[in-house]
Amino acid sequence: MNRVDKAMDRTREGAFHFARGDFEGSVRHFCDAIEKDPGCHLAYVSRGAAYVKLDRIEEAQSDFEKAVELMPRDARSHHFLGLAHLKRGDRDAAENAFDRAIELDPRYGVAYFSRGTARSEKGDVDRGGKDMETAARLGEANLQNFADNHNIWRTKYDKVMAEIEGERERDIAVKPDLTAWGGG
Repeated sequence: MNRVDKAMDRTREGAFHFARGDFEGSVRHFCDAIEKDPGCHLAYVSRGAAYVKLDRIEEAQSDFEKAVELMPRDARSHHFLGLAHLKRGDRDAAENAFDRAIELDPRYGVAYFSRGTARSEKGDVDRGGKDMETAARLGEANLQNFADNHNIWRTKYDKVMAEIEGERERDIAVKPDLTAWGGG
């Protein structure tokens, strides 16, 4: 197993611990992943999220900054960096990070919500409210898109199942029911 695979393995293990609420354990695994592959963007983002859960905001911010450095076009990394700034009370830096996330992915609804929060906390309630409206619209659109995709998948699944059931019914119709003869 090469270093990148080892790092991803440790990152998956860290994610498992994170999901269980073992944030200290997850940090240890993410640190191990970063040691194995210092370019593992996902390990930095994930460790930063664990640090947020542990209220270790400066360390989280540092990890999110490294994630942005490694993948400057990743909207999610910019968003997380903005959340760390917001948690530290630096609303201007937070707003700038959210701006960048939105610039990279204009359909990233949660970034609008976060920017709206930062703006509202700065007293810019009008622009904050507009961001919240945009987040809600995008959320509805994303939810509808998910529902549409799910319905398409469901329709395809239903067609396949109907075909399988049709084949089973044809098989049953062709084969005589030997139990009806009373075998004797």
